[in-house]
Amino acid sequence: MTALRRFPPSAELYEEIAFMAYTFHFNLNVRELVTKAIAIEPSSNAYFILTNLYLDKHNVDKAFDCIMEATRYDNNVLDNIDLLVLSNSHFKSGRFDSELELVTRLNKEFPLSKQTWMVTGALNAADDNHATSLEAFEFAYAIEPDPSCLYAIAKEHYMLGNYDKCIELCWQVHDTNTINPRILLGIAFRQLGYYDEALFQINQTNEQDPEYPNSLSEIIETLRLSGRLDETAQFVKKFYNTQKLTLEKLEWVLDTLCTDGLEDAFRQFCILAESMFENSLDYCAWLTEFTYVVHWQHIAIDILNERYADLPDPEIYKHLGYYFALLYIADGKPAIGIQHLQNALIINEEGVRQDFLDLDTDLLYTQNPEVLMMVSPYIDHLPDIHNN
Repeated sequence: MTALRRFPPSAELYEEIAFMAYTFHFNLNVRELVTKAIAIEPSSNAYFILTNLYLDKHNVDKAFDCIMEATRYDNNVLDNIDLLVLSNSHFKSGRFDSELELVTRLNKEFPLSKQTWMVTGALNAADDNHATSLEAFEFAYAIEPDPSCLYAIAKEHYMLGNYDKCIELCWQVHDTNTINPRILLGIAFRQLGYYDEALFQINQTNEQDPEYPNSLSEIIETLRLSGRLDETAQFVKKFYNTQKLTLEKLEWVLDTLCTDGLEDAFRQFCILAESMFENSLDYCAWLTEFTYVVHWQHIAIDILNERYADLPDPEIYKHLGYYFALLYIADGKPAIGIQHLQNALIINEEGVRQDFLDLDTDLLYTQNPEVLMMVSPYIDHLPDIHNN
């Protein structure tokens, strides 16, 4: 305390503490810290932190006032508006109405600020307002042409279905030697049915940088759409061997393989997925739900029959019987499904009740009166069925 009295904190120190407290959710009064910093020496950084606080409260008027104050201390403050808005937690969570309102007001106040138009484009693109996003990126490009603007414009043309225009702009971006547009170029060619050209462009990226995001997955998708199923299966194996697979990526692979002629590969990857679950029951629940959604429940039936049905452990079957019931009913074999459901109820009625709660209730959609009669004791647990 004596040292603090002798050397009182500077504005920069208050700002740094406030920034850390805001970013990492420390239990400190961020507004009080920023106010102290401004009292010592106002700065654009301090007002940027205040802007975040007001955006969190959806107070756009106050946020706008803070940005205006920030411009008094730094003429180039709007060049960093993307760091404020696009890193904001609201943007990451998909709820950014306040941020969009803020940059819209800034565009009116500073119509020649390239960066605010770029942020406006990014926000609208994230909100699927691609026509508005395109217009914003074109404004930014008119203020200061550069490859990043041009690439953003190309992406929005793709999203709007203007594939020829997207290809034209991608070539212009390519000629700048600053941004690699070949993935976008390839998928635009794919949309027009030029599969060989699409593969060539995407392969160029994959060969130069095997770790480039989405290159392998886009090759797989292009091969699948072009009907080259044997090559698709080969690239799927390469994808599995070279990528650090998460369950989300594996589900993407399975979606890609969900095509007639690729059932064996689909089945193999469903089996590989088991290693991503802590226990067999979680895996069975996932396999049931995923194959139901893509209408390939017969694959799950085969896998579960081969790997689990003969296990003597009733702790597994009391849940597994319920999953079998859902799969067989969805596969058009209600009599077998009903038998499994009856067996599951006999072994452990409460376990089946919990499964009703845990599993996606969409799996229970059925017009079979006998099935509906059997599940009727649990309807109070299933609002979707009750409402239908």
